[in-house]
Amino acid sequence: MSLITDESPRDCSYSYKHHRSLPGHGRSRRRALIAASSTVASLASLSLILWLLLRPSSPRFSLLAATTSTSTSTANDSSSVVAINAAFAAHNPNAHAAALYDRFQARASYAGLPLTAPSPLPPFNQPPQQGDAVLSASLSSPSPPPPAAAGGRALLRLRLEGQLRWKVAAWVTGRHDLIVDCIAVVLLQQSQSAVVAQEDSRCATTIA
Repeated sequence: MSLITDESPRDCSYSYKHHRSLPGHGRSRRRALIAASSTVASLASLSLILWLLLRPSSPRFSLLAATTSTSTSTANDSSSVVAINAAFAAHNPNAHAAALYDRFQARASYAGLPLTAPSPLPPFNQPPQQGDAVLSASLSSPSPPPPAAAGGRALLRLRLEGQLRWKVAAWVTGRHDLIVDCIAVVLLQQSQSAVVAQEDSRCATTIA
């Protein structure tokens, strides 16, 4: 009788079949990776196509009205407090994308110098195909009133800063920085009381 050793024909045949089966597993893995990559590429292409077809346009803002007033801090103090109340209209021109605004704040400046401290505004959403949204901002600062130009006019820059996201169905984009600059032509009166600024002034909108 002969002894069965590791070098016997039966063991060699088993080892050969075992080694032949390994490449099949490798091909299965490659097929799975190719299928997964194709799925990811298809989803990315679909998202890009949807974005190009439904690419949102920038929102439009306008300054509806603004009032400014000055008052002394105390009866024995000659320093003045500037108070500005402004109303803005936000328009979403898109038919399929909702605009989501948050982290908004308003500020006022004159001749490039800050006139008021930033004032936070509440977040709000603007669905597509809906009317304008009205924002109100109240600003105040213990700063001297701006000097009047010819005709008792002064130019104030009102700025809104915040973040914007677009929502298409259940898909929401990342955050974009939004800056809105408005120019208010303020008519200063001798009594330094409330004055109405220029109405319906279109603002410049920048999205980064």
